[in-house]
Amino acid sequence: MKDFFKDVYQTLFRFARFPCEPETVAIGHPDKSSPVLVTCNFDYTVRHLKKYLEKERIDCFLLVVNTEGTNVWCAAAEGIFTAEKILAHIKVYRVGERVDRTRLILPQLSVAGVKRKELENHGWEGVYGPVYFTDLKEFLDNGMRKTRDMQALEYGYWERFKMGISHAVFCSLICAIPILVFASERWVEAVLLVWFFALCMQLIEHFIPFTRLLYKGLALALPILALIFIFVRDPVAGLQAAVGVVALSAYIGYDAQGHSHLGQNQRSGKLFGGIAVFLVLVYGGTFLL
Repeated sequence: MKDFFKDVYQTLFRFARFPCEPETVAIGHPDKSSPVLVTCNFDYTVRHLKKYLEKERIDCFLLVVNTEGTNVWCAAAEGIFTAEKILAHIKVYRVGERVDRTRLILPQLSVAGVKRKELENHGWEGVYGPVYFTDLKEFLDNGMRKTRDMQALEYGYWERFKMGISHAVFCSLICAIPILVFASERWVEAVLLVWFFALCMQLIEHFIPFTRLLYKGLALALPILALIFIFVRDPVAGLQAAVGVVALSAYIGYDAQGHSHLGQNQRSGKLFGGIAVFLVLVYGGTFLL
């Protein structure tokens, strides 16, 4: 039950860091010929990986490398999950004294940060394992050979939903003060809009015919703007509401770059800044009407 609540909490606040203690731990009854697996010290990953290895009775050594509580993919992209970090861990925990083999099984999603050449220069061979640790048993049984399915990164609707929930929580925290300042009387509707945009940016953004996530966010505002146009009779109030909706959609579309696999290389900062300045001017102008 404790792990269940930890999973829920860490899913809601996935954007935060959840470190556990770096360690080299023996799973099962490994000997000097047992495989050596490497992962980060993101608590969620470590807990579930250990359970899987114990359930499948995989005798191995697990190196939990200090990435400051960041998950594998993000840590590799940020440059804090690297060959240098792994080599330092190996030295501190004297891993070389516990195994005869100098082969390390690395997470596939660490490829952006962990360079195998650097490991080889220090006498260690790095092998990228499957994308999902649930394929580790088959991978090991196949002589550390990956099938095409083991190399595929899936992003199904369950993962999209969990990412959307985390994104919605993050955006709610960021937007709380602006909502209270500019829409205190409609704060419930404003928060619901935040969740609508955040969830849609994960669940249906791939149906919106734009490449840039910022544009996808703006496109999601169109049905809400249509409802404002139909039901809000006061033109000034309607324009102010429209500005708020566009501002929320633009921000959440822009912020989705850090919460989506599509947005890792998108650079929309200047565009978002221009939109923000324009909206501020329009909103200020409504007080002159």
